[in-house]
Amino acid sequence: MKRARRVKATPKNQEWLLTLLPVFPLVLLVVRLWYASRQDTQTLLLLLQSISPLGLLSVALLTALWVLPALVLGGKVLGTLYWISARRSSWLVRAAERLPGWVVILAVAVGLFSWQLRFLPTLAMLALAAAGLTVRDRFPHREELRIAFCYALPAMAAILSYVALWPAIAAAVAAHDVATALLLTLPPGAAVLLTGPVPEVPARMLTHGIAVAIAVFAPFLVGVVVMRAPILPLTALQVSENGSPRVLVGYLVASDDQMFTVLGRDGGVSFVENGTLQSRVLCPDPGAVPRTSVNLHGWYVEQNVASWLAPTRPVQPVDPRCQGRSVKDPGAAPG
Repeated sequence: MKRARRVKATPKNQEWLLTLLPVFPLVLLVVRLWYASRQDTQTLLLLLQSISPLGLLSVALLTALWVLPALVLGGKVLGTLYWISARRSSWLVRAAERLPGWVVILAVAVGLFSWQLRFLPTLAMLALAAAGLTVRDRFPHREELRIAFCYALPAMAAILSYVALWPAIAAAVAAHDVATALLLTLPPGAAVLLTGPVPEVPARMLTHGIAVAIAVFAPFLVGVVVMRAPILPLTALQVSENGSPRVLVGYLVASDDQMFTVLGRDGGVSFVENGTLQSRVLCPDPGAVPRTSVNLHGWYVEQNVASWLAPTRPVQPVDPRCQGRSVKDPGAAPG
């Protein structure tokens, strides 16, 4: 069977699929606001009135930066692997064939800058597997190319990865961080196993089963990330009520010349008059607190290349007002 026969004609009258592209992010954004309002309709209307749509769309865009490379590389590897193993066409094979080479390269570049350090070995594994399978498919009679891209290159990349990542691997093992240790050690060695055919009988179940699982769980994973993404600045307001100070920690919804509108972390809305405000401080995002101390020469495993290379502010102690405690001299407090 020739390569041209693998890609069937594009089905007609499927323009309605294009309407789903903006629908899914919009649904996620509305659900995010519904979750932040604790299912209260009036609070939801207040958030819709005050929040900028551009800020909400930026959350979906940042999420897509690390989801799209996984979908592109996963589809390319699984579709090509099934074709090499079974020599039969399917929807997965046709999807992989419709992915141009420049799209795959662009997905690798985007993943390189947007994925965290602990996921970069997985990115390298998928990229090497896609390159090896493509060479095996397009140049079946070039033995030297197959040896170079399917065996030598993944083996050399695995050796270099283990040498470069060994300090982080040792730190993860010492910290009993099993997930990070597995993410840093398994993918480099598994790259060699993904560049060759698998037995024809389990090929369809293996490749299509993984593809269906990715298609089913990817929207849920994106939804979880969007649900936890901040949509408003987290602020601590110290107010004076009847001569006694009180700290209100929440998300700033709106402010004018009369009062501040704050959405508490419990979903309640508070209106603070400007005359009672003593101080105001911007608090760090709770989701930005690292969960592990494993790092590679100062590059923590939960950081991506962009955040590691970008200039950062010196780490400062957390303001006590962000922890709900009032201070006597607001001007002298850190933050």
